[in-house]
Parts: sequence; C-alpha cells; structure tokens
Amino acid sequence: MPMKKILLLTLAISATIFTYQNVSAQCTPDPTCNDIGNPGEMCPENLPPATVNVPYNQVVTIIPPASFNYNGQTVSINKIKITNVENIPQGLTYQCSPANCEFAPTTPVTRYCILLSGTPTTPGTYPLKVHVVPYILVFGTPTALPEQIDDTSLVMVVNTASYAQIVNSSKFTLLPPQPNPFNSTVSINYYSPYTSSIDLQIFDVLGNKVYEEKMIANKGENSFKFDGSNLKQGVYIYRVNNGRENFVKQLIKN
Repeated sequence: MPMKKILLLTLAISATIFTYQNVSAQCTPDPTCNDIGNPGEMCPENLPPATVNVPYNQVVTIIPPASFNYNGQTVSINKIKITNVENIPQGLTYQCSPANCEFAPTTPVTRYCILLSGTPTTPGTYPLKVHVVPYILVFGTPTALPEQIDDTSLVMVVNTASYAQIVNSSKFTLLPPQPNPFNSTVSINYYSPYTSSIDLQIFDVLGNKVYEEKMIANKGENSFKFDGSNLKQGVYIYRVNNGRENFVKQLIKN
C-alpha cells in the first residue's frame, strides 16, 4: 500500500482510538451539588455551551430521588437506572459512574455522575432526553417501574466557531465544514491570513482519492463548495494544503 494511503488510514484509526479513550474516561461528582428541596438533583442547572470542533468535557452530578409520585401515590425508590440519553450532539458520548448507570439514594447523600465528552461537529440547541427506570422493592426484590423520560432538565448548546475569534489571527485556520454530516453538498471553510494557492483532496477510508480541487485564497474567510451527492454513505477524510501545512479532518456522508 502506498505511504500516502497508509498515513490516511492511520489517521482514521487514530481518530477511532481517541474516541474510544474519551468514552472510557471516568468522572468525579461535584461535592458542592446538593438536593435543595425537590426530590433529586442534577448539577449544573445549565450546561456550559460547547463549540464545534472544540473538545468538550462536562460532568453532570446526579443525586437520585428517595421517592417519587407513581399513580397518585408516593413510593420509595430503591434505585434508578439511566438506560439512555437521547439527542446528544453529534460527536459526543456519555458515560456513567458507576458504569452500570445505577444510582441508589442513600443517607447521607451519595453523589453520582455522568460525563459528557467528545468533539461536537454540528451547531444547534439540543434538549437532552434522559431515559430513567425507577426501581422499588416488592417483597424485598428490586422491581422496575415504567420508564420515565426527563426532557426538560438538561439543554446543551453547540456554537459555531466564531469568525470574530479568527480574523485577527496570523495563522491559517480550518473552520468547521457546513453541514457535517451532509447529504449532497458541503462547504469546507477556512481562514487564510494571506493570498495563496489552496489544494483540497478528499479520500475514502481506504485512502482512495475521490475528489481534488485547487483555488486561490484571498486573505480572510474562504470556502470550497463540494458536491458529494455521488458518494456512498460513510466517513471520508479531507485534506487541505496551503503550500506550507497539511490539515486533515473528517466528513460524514449521510
């Protein structure tokens, strides 16, 4: 296999390993998080915003409720189990501590946590849907009640990298492609501090080149408009070369 293809394949594998390592990370609950009166608590109340293509790590501390209202009756909870978190921004994952996502109310209070981590790829506002199964004791045996969905407690905002943060930069900067994932066309954006010839190459995960385009960039924000409607679904690697540096990122075709 040519060296160029080996390097591209290595980059793709390295990105996968990095994602796995992020998922394997552990979290530590915030000791200042307290149940302030309502049964159970999540901290922080408002998640810090994320930025496209910037690594994000945020711990959500959870104090499980000791009881809740079920069919008009207050029942004591043995434990809760988080079975899924829906509507997480593309590029992020979650992991519980403990790993089985089972949280038991205790006295004194035990705090648990969920780690949201990864690198978001798509801007937007994401109300997280947390699927929770409460368990009660029936004749001494933990018994699951119907799953509950909390879709109001946590909202995550992913911002686009601000052009204003870049315009005074003396560095060539690759900006987030829009949209990514894409269906047919995608804009591959970058900031150039000087006029220069820019080369775009796109490869499949095996290192086969599927597209190439050159353009003369002006100082400021520039963009390649790529029509990938003829490509199969999957992950593609794109490389932007400014004659001095190579920048390698991923595209996802829906």
